[in-house]
Amino acid sequence: MRAVCFDLDGTLGGYAGDFNAFLALLRAELMLYACDMNSFAGLVREELARDGALTLERVLERVLGRLDQRPTAELPGLVDAALGAYAEEVRAAPGASAMLQRLERAGVPLALVSNGPVDMQRTALRALGFERYFRAVLISGDPDVAARKPAARIFSLACVALEASPQEVLMAGDNLEADIRGALDYGLEAVFVGADAEAARLGVPAVGGLEPLDALLRERYGL
Repeated sequence: MRAVCFDLDGTLGGYAGDFNAFLALLRAELMLYACDMNSFAGLVREELARDGALTLERVLERVLGRLDQRPTAELPGLVDAALGAYAEEVRAAPGASAMLQRLERAGVPLALVSNGPVDMQRTALRALGFERYFRAVLISGDPDVAARKPAARIFSLACVALEASPQEVLMAGDNLEADIRGALDYGLEAVFVGADAEAARLGVPAVGGLEPLDALLRERYGL
């Protein structure tokens, strides 16, 4: 192994607030009172999971369209405010900063491989202060990526950016299908950040957090 890909949400950190409360704020700002909260939340979550180029503004435009509503001129400003509120609740996972600093000192090339709207994920990454550690930041909603894990394309782009063959790259993430199976199918090795019993199904090592992940990277993979 000579390079590592990391997932963002649930691995290096992510939104630590009440996401339902965040969605309720969006619903109120959009004045969609005729749409009950559960229905609105379901629509937003469906649109957040879409493949292809994606931003929060595009997500809300699509939700409005599905509700037979038209976006107003205030939508871009609403989105900017929502992203600011989102950033305030982003937190790093314990041990993430120390691990990334050590890998940087060791000269290990790193890539971030994340699903989601490009503006939300970039906002989270900036809030964490982790951008500088990554040679490549690949977000599914970026028009230049436009592919969600477990698609082969996003792992291919990571390997190209890292200037490494798949066999030289390790993927660390908390989603068995998107992170782990996707990486394995493309030829990467993988480490699951989660319960051992789940990882055993795919025959990959599992760790309970980033401090044991850091130890595993050193001791097993020489990174």
